[in-house]
Amino acid sequence: MDAEHCPLCGKPNRCSIAAGRSDEPCWCFEAQVDPAALQRLTPEQRDQTCLCPACAGAVAAAKGEERD
Repeated sequence: MDAEHCPLCGKPNRCSIAAGRSDEPCWCFEAQVDPAALQRLTPEQRDQTCLCPACAGAVAAAKGEERD
């Protein structure tokens, strides 16, 4: 499993920890990740690598667009 890519879409996940920048927190430390996105992960993928920002909030973003 590649720690620098999203396990759902394969794009870069922008994880600062995986990129070796452990002196700065990962974007996901402050983000509210959509529970539906986490449920799409297999048990083997959970807690192993970050989702990308788009996949982590894809459902929440879609819900926000519906309200507009």
